[in-house]
Amino acid sequence: MQVLLVEAILSGLFRNVTSSILSEGLAMASSLIRDFSNVGYNVSTVVCRDFLKLSRFLSPSTVRKISDVSFPTLRKLAQLHDLTYVIAPEDDWLLARLLEELDGFHICSNHETVRRVSDKAVTMSELSRIGLKIPKTLTYTPENPLDLGSLKPPFVVKPRTGTGCEGLKVFQSSTELKRFLLNRKREFLIQEFVKGIPASISLLTDDLKALPISLNRQFISISRSMYLGGYTPMHHRLLKEAFKIAVKAVEPFKGLKGYVGIDVILSKDGVYVIEINPRLTVSYIGLSRSLSENPSNAIIETGLGKACKFNPNFKAICYFKKTLFEGFTYKLLKQSSALLNIMASPPIPIENVVKAYGFIATVSDNFTNARAIYFKILEELQRETGCKISW
Repeated sequence: MQVLLVEAILSGLFRNVTSSILSEGLAMASSLIRDFSNVGYNVSTVVCRDFLKLSRFLSPSTVRKISDVSFPTLRKLAQLHDLTYVIAPEDDWLLARLLEELDGFHICSNHETVRRVSDKAVTMSELSRIGLKIPKTLTYTPENPLDLGSLKPPFVVKPRTGTGCEGLKVFQSSTELKRFLLNRKREFLIQEFVKGIPASISLLTDDLKALPISLNRQFISISRSMYLGGYTPMHHRLLKEAFKIAVKAVEPFKGLKGYVGIDVILSKDGVYVIEINPRLTVSYIGLSRSLSENPSNAIIETGLGKACKFNPNFKAICYFKKTLFEGFTYKLLKQSSALLNIMASPPIPIENVVKAYGFIATVSDNFTNARAIYFKILEELQRETGCKISW
């Protein structure tokens, strides 16, 4: 079976690319390609000319070079394949618009549903309506004066449409918040800061039933507005509650299919739902390496609307972390085939010619060992390559 993989960054659809964002897209794509291929699918990956040098990290897929990417061009490519799988951010409705263009060919969620979920204000309203815990939330629009009402600092601010931690900020006072919003042209969500552990739930849904696969720890840097990785599976006293809440969270959004991620905060007084990601998430890097059974078949089956028969069992814990490299070159990767096995995505300079983020993924039978292996690898890399590495 021929599967076309369209990842927004690699295909050139997403314009404001940084090495941080590229590392996420490449890591997800390379992990999914490997899993699709291992169960017998022939995978083609759309790559724009700017990223053709990354082709070796997309093996064993066939690279489909696109000089000038457009929705109609991608639709023509999709027609040449049995199935199309899309990975894209929600920014400016990109994921919804792409799924609408590829309607009838892709095995992802319904584009209308994705458009609803991509609107964080709508998502928060629906989750509140069905009785789930969410942070106190208000929507700021530039046309109206700021009214914080009963909302107390610190304030969490994020774009109304966006992906992950991009644009996420925390302000300690209303004065700081007002200064930030001054002359802003887009809409934002302003929320209370909920203390707790950032986590996510990965689940599969066939549009009727949802099956939680794992609870994943999230590492987040608020100062850098950046998702840094995490580990999976995560064991926590709120695991069962988090799974139940994740299943309930997707119920109002009929049309979600395949892999979906639910971001939560595990707090002292329960599980708070932060947002729903109607797409593959970076946690898949860890799932791909820690599950006993390859999950890609189940992703395709549920994407086609078939009942989910996946039985999630884990053989290891995967610790995956975004890592900043300074002075790293492709030559260093060519010299070490072992490095390719633990580097989910290499550091590719974009906004800085000498610094770039990559993703390293390590596995072991427990979290402590997996984390220790990660730092041991960093030490070895710094010693052997002379690069400066930070995390």
